[in-house]
Amino acid sequence: MICAGTVAVVYVVFAAASKPEATAGLQRYAAGEMRALAVMPEPPPMPARVLRDAAGQEAQLADFGGEVLVVNLWATWCAPCVEEMPTLAALQRRFDGRLRVIPISVDSEADLARAQAKLAELSGGALPFFSDFTRGVLFDLRAAGMPVTVIYDAQGVEVARLTGGADWNSEEAAALMEAVLAQ
Repeated sequence: MICAGTVAVVYVVFAAASKPEATAGLQRYAAGEMRALAVMPEPPPMPARVLRDAAGQEAQLADFGGEVLVVNLWATWCAPCVEEMPTLAALQRRFDGRLRVIPISVDSEADLARAQAKLAELSGGALPFFSDFTRGVLFDLRAAGMPVTVIYDAQGVEVARLTGGADWNSEEAAALMEAVLAQ
């Protein structure tokens, strides 16, 4: 019995130690406004899907290589998405030059002009407009709902995600971003 208990304790210690420090460490920020934060053990790769910017030009997330990205999938018909957008704009302003918030609208092609105007209104012009009217990016990211916000490190590796609305202008979000930037 003592031997089995010792083996169990050793297993738990080694299992905890085998997790990557940075990824496992970010889970501790899952509190308050960030309570829904999740660190996936095997996150999907950054989507290579072609997006459209406000001018209709093609872009990809890889175009922002070397930067910490906060990618948010949203739509005008998603109430929590609309509610959190001003807080994402505040996050961008707070960390300007240190990270980049990339909202991606999944509104239909017919609603893109409306989505672009709504984003400009909600963000005070602080956030760029990108769209994927095919909604394929939702599948690429294995999004379980909307909104979903995925955080990538400067190497383009997902380090955490949050499904559902949140206040990205909160102190909890700021602490999380500082931790990601410190990696």
